[in-house]
Amino acid sequence: MELRQVRYFVAVAETLSFRQASDILHISQPSLSVQIKQLEDELGVFLFRRSKRHVEITRAGEAFLSAAREILLKVKQASAAAVHAESGEAGTIRLGFIPTASFHILPRLLDKIRTALPLVNVELKEAPEALQVPGIQSGAFDISIGHLADSYDQIESMLLVREPIVVALPKGHKAARKRAVALKGFEGELFMIPSKDLFPSLHQLITTAFVQNHVPLNKYQMVEHFQTAVALTMAGAGFAFLPYWAKTLVPEGVVLRPPSFSIRPLETYALWSRGNVDPLIQRVLSLFKEIRRDLRASWSV
Repeated sequence: MELRQVRYFVAVAETLSFRQASDILHISQPSLSVQIKQLEDELGVFLFRRSKRHVEITRAGEAFLSAAREILLKVKQASAAAVHAESGEAGTIRLGFIPTASFHILPRLLDKIRTALPLVNVELKEAPEALQVPGIQSGAFDISIGHLADSYDQIESMLLVREPIVVALPKGHKAARKRAVALKGFEGELFMIPSKDLFPSLHQLITTAFVQNHVPLNKYQMVEHFQTAVALTMAGAGFAFLPYWAKTLVPEGVVLRPPSFSIRPLETYALWSRGNVDPLIQRVLSLFKEIRRDLRASWSV
């Protein structure tokens, strides 16, 4: 059975006229009759009862018509899906991301994908920083949002945001009354520091700040979640450093203050395989460029 025979059958069934159907299909009437006869022979049933002046569809033909229309619809949908996929307008994007991306980058990206690429399905996988590049290298991720401590020959990157670090402290802390806080003002207090295994880039820039400002890092607690650091800070257990955009999860009992000491910003990147020309990946990367502009604009306000 050929697809064109199904299409020819539907045309005859809908017009109940070989002449009209042949005009619609732009083929000769004898050729159409031959194709319908071949289809009937293959199915082993009569699809039409014919006379010189009348064409009537049989019960077998009516049953086949419903399935034939569905076949043609599925083919049309499959064709459209292929066209959309070729242009990067449909398909599945596998996205890895670090926890901090959920503060600001990920919500913006998902919103833009829903608007600009409604036919695209997004598979999300939250993973520690150390697993982002291996995920791209293994093919588990098409794109990841992460930090980049080292350079890799087969990985391309786009800097999305250079995020300032702020100090989180309890609302009643004496330093909360200041516009900016000094690191030495927290000597002897418990410091909640991000886990080195889960957040190596943030951990490194924080410990470097202690060294550069000649403040010993003596009393500290490793935390694996920013929410834990915020909860302990609100409880008055100590203080923490957070990326600027973590302000979205800070409750009323915690205040954020910029540091008066030197500490490098946290850089977050979009990462993907070098030379990947997949049109869907390229479209998502164009959305990342919009996000980069949005974040820069919001930070400058």
